[in-house]
Amino acid sequence: MPHSPFLQAVRRADILQVPTTDLVSNVLQSPSDQTGPASLRPWSIPLHLARADMQAGLTPIGWLRPAVRAFLEYHWPEGDLGEPMIEFGICRELAKEGTVGNCHQDGPEFAFIAQRLLDQGYEGLTREMNRLARYMKDKGMYSECLDGWRDEHYEIFASPKSSYFASGGSGVSSSGATNRAFDFERAACAVFGLATFGVHMTAYEGEGEEMKIWVPKRSATKATWPSKLDNSVAGGIPAGMVPFESMIKECEEEASLPESLTRKLVRPAGFVSYFYVTEEGWFQPVYRYVYDLKMPARESPEYQPLKPFDDEVDSFQLLPVREVIDTLQNDPTAFKPNCGLIIVDFLIRHGMITVENEPDFFEIGWSCHKDLGKIVPFPVRRR
Repeated sequence: MPHSPFLQAVRRADILQVPTTDLVSNVLQSPSDQTGPASLRPWSIPLHLARADMQAGLTPIGWLRPAVRAFLEYHWPEGDLGEPMIEFGICRELAKEGTVGNCHQDGPEFAFIAQRLLDQGYEGLTREMNRLARYMKDKGMYSECLDGWRDEHYEIFASPKSSYFASGGSGVSSSGATNRAFDFERAACAVFGLATFGVHMTAYEGEGEEMKIWVPKRSATKATWPSKLDNSVAGGIPAGMVPFESMIKECEEEASLPESLTRKLVRPAGFVSYFYVTEEGWFQPVYRYVYDLKMPARESPEYQPLKPFDDEVDSFQLLPVREVIDTLQNDPTAFKPNCGLIIVDFLIRHGMITVENEPDFFEIGWSCHKDLGKIVPFPVRRR
């Protein structure tokens, strides 16, 4: 029986379609065990912050594909005295030591950052990891990711129990998270299978069946997902910025919404989490903070229509909610994949998609809120 259009739309973003409890085993299994979609079949190697973290069974910070593993073992930037920046171990070695950690005992490897880099602390580790990423780009590697180089860093988190933090290596996040390991070029995150964090907002007018949603159409010249429908405002969270401030910044940059309006009316609405896999097979565990903006009445002096600020958006349309629903039902691919998931989550939160009218209601909920905690870390604030 085919899935409903809403579930089809959500699963264009949440590609790893296995129960949450099976996420780790699905990613870790050896090539002969792989039964998932073709894009998931390449054997992945868990990347830990420190070797001791693997021994302790802590959550890895990322996941390496075999081609990346081969490159990292034999290539590194000049000036590193012939020593790799990322090192590798065999699970059988841990078995001999009596600590197998998270990995398969029959042969899969694990990776970890060289101790000399960790010893440099947060600032030094940030510098060295980005030097490695730049070296990979300069070598022409993984162009499908690194050609999108932004010179913009994301915060990378590790298990708060990591030995790295015990030795004072943490850089405290602006959001108060104490498990910030280092900051990393956003375009390179997929190469290392690192979690990324972003903000998405849905701007709307009215309520219930009278609701209308502001929906942008991406420029036809965009390198990714040209002419697809998008969320009202969205963007990644730069290192050093809290989610809400990032949302305010994106509102002005993408939709020409003044800060005086957004600070007053933008409301946090939770988060979504899903496991995206690119067409080229890159792993992208994703956390997105979601926000709602109910626009003031049109007769209000505060009212401001959304309009493009740059050439990334072709146009904004104020669409009746029924038209948005019909668009998704008629074409689950109408939205950019992650934006389709976000708009479905919005429709659930506002009572448009319910357990009574959606046969795949629970599956949609699981895909919108996948428990990624065993796959990649998330920010942890000191209690």
